[in-house]
Amino acid sequence: MSPTRKIFLFAVVPLLIIFIIVGLFAGRGLDRAGRINIPNTDNNTSRSKNSSIDEPPLKLKSIGINLDTYNPATGMAGDLKFTKAKFSSGIQLLFSDFGYTIKAAYSASGQDKTSPQPTFIAPMGTKVMALVDGVVVDIPKLYSNDYSVMVAPDKKSQWRYETEHVINPIVKVGDRVKAGQVVAEVSGYDAHGYDGLGLFEIGVMKGGQTPQHICPFAHLDDSIKEAVRQKLTNLYKEWEEYRGDTSLYDEAVLKMPGCLSLDPVNG
Repeated sequence: MSPTRKIFLFAVVPLLIIFIIVGLFAGRGLDRAGRINIPNTDNNTSRSKNSSIDEPPLKLKSIGINLDTYNPATGMAGDLKFTKAKFSSGIQLLFSDFGYTIKAAYSASGQDKTSPQPTFIAPMGTKVMALVDGVVVDIPKLYSNDYSVMVAPDKKSQWRYETEHVINPIVKVGDRVKAGQVVAEVSGYDAHGYDGLGLFEIGVMKGGQTPQHICPFAHLDDSIKEAVRQKLTNLYKEWEEYRGDTSLYDEAVLKMPGCLSLDPVNG
């Protein structure tokens, strides 16, 4: 073998070996059809690994009030009172789903706003109940001169389960509460716009100064899930029939009863 050929082999053979090794490792990233083999990122797998981040730690065992089928004899659907009065808020609903749009004319910001919390319109004096078992971590006084009762799994949790726009709270910070336990009453906030009825909201949120709200009805405990969703579905139909307006709710756009969106809303 000539010196030139020896030099050529010594130069080329190591390169061939390197290419073969690199090819073997790269082959692990290919499936049998030669396509890129992307690791499994199934949503369920991802969410289970990060459940403390993506999912609230507690499921709701209460929605804050009693909801039932409309009774024409009493004019009530559980705690909700049916009325023919025109609401001056611009939203002619006893219950507004998570993610509904507050029109600019009725928004404090003067712009259309996505509501971060479902809203109930109920008689003054209606008892408001805790949504989950937990500890009361805050009862702030609001701009509307009423309160929010915030419950969390524990004092260190970033999650809050809120009953907002309530008055006469009968619990204090540090109290442990059970889902369904009375904590306050419906506020008279904006009652003049609802034929004397009060208003309150429920919320599930995570974060600090500007929390992220998620739809509470997507996180109901199995013990109440089907019943609550059925009662909400009934409420849509019963309220439309009572008001004689089938356009008040658009069930076709709902992600599920109570949720117009499953995306978090900041605020």
